[in-house]
Amino acid sequence: MKAEGTNVEDEMTENTDQTENTGKVESDQTDQPADQPADQPADATPEVSFSFTFDDDDESADLAALADTAGSNENGASEAGETSDTAGSDAESDSADEDAESGGETSAAATEANARRVNETMALAGDAMANGKHGDPNELRHSESKAESEVDKQVADRVLLKSYPNFSLNHATTTNRKSGRHVLDDTSMAFYAGELYAVRVLPDADDAEQRVTMMEVLGGFQAPTSGSAMAKSANLLELEVGELRGHRLGIVPQRFAVRGDLDAESNVLYAMNASGRTYLKPKPIAAREFLAKVGFGEATSGRKVRDLALVEQRRVAIARAISCESDTLILDEPTKGLSANDAKAILDLIVSIAHARDPKRAVIIVTSSDEVADRADKVYRLAD
Repeated sequence: MKAEGTNVEDEMTENTDQTENTGKVESDQTDQPADQPADQPADATPEVSFSFTFDDDDESADLAALADTAGSNENGASEAGETSDTAGSDAESDSADEDAESGGETSAAATEANARRVNETMALAGDAMANGKHGDPNELRHSESKAESEVDKQVADRVLLKSYPNFSLNHATTTNRKSGRHVLDDTSMAFYAGELYAVRVLPDADDAEQRVTMMEVLGGFQAPTSGSAMAKSANLLELEVGELRGHRLGIVPQRFAVRGDLDAESNVLYAMNASGRTYLKPKPIAAREFLAKVGFGEATSGRKVRDLALVEQRRVAIARAISCESDTLILDEPTKGLSANDAKAILDLIVSIAHARDPKRAVIIVTSSDEVADRADKVYRLAD
């Protein structure tokens, strides 16, 4: 808004001159307010007039132009939004079409696979009925599971056979240096835990060297001329004597199996101390427990073993052999010199030790008796 007025200073000068002419002194009022009352005398205060010009038309035009511009922008934005919405809807429509097509392809593939399975099942049922069998799918599944179990059993057996035996002879050959005779000739045997084995040799009257040589090789007293004797994965020649006879092997020979000058408990304690093993219980208690395991029925202390019956002496010898808790037990003619009843009792004891589960041992009997060999789970026979 603009304001235009007359020259106020000129009018005030003229009023001053008039006042001087009349001889009256009045205060000079140069800053007269514009809103002075209308009924004031004209001769006292000069009358000021103002004129105003409003540019409302121009501002209205400007506002209209701005409104037009804003409207055009809004129209453009709405058009752009509509365009984007249209594009988005087109994209969604295309995606939906593609999903529908892929879903249709998947459904078709699944339907085809199901139809193929049904055809195969019907063909199997038809073959079964043609062979005089029922085509019940339950029976078919049962036969398949049975076949799978048989295959698993065969695989398990093969894996078991690949494990190391407790003791083995691998192509062992022994040669008598004096005679040049091969007492053991390319002999291979394997002895596994939880089984009773018999090595059938010739009677001493026919060939005593065969039995003695076999016991020496099995006990680690003689090394094969060729081949090897193994305690699991270790060659007997690589083991210390204390490790071999105190931990790996329990031996019951025909002679010197016990000390006759000691009582039963002291005999077992003697073997326990020689093994160097550590026992969870006090050794005297453990010794009496080992004697109880072999069925020893006499007083464990105070009576020398030489005064006991032969069958009780054999029990003490077996208790000594198992006291070192070895995983292989080797017995040389354990029933020799015993009565039929005592021999049966000792054989029953040996069988129970072989089939015990805690601990599991491989038990080997070297014998010339067919009756003893018949009690074994497996028999190896040496060539003449």
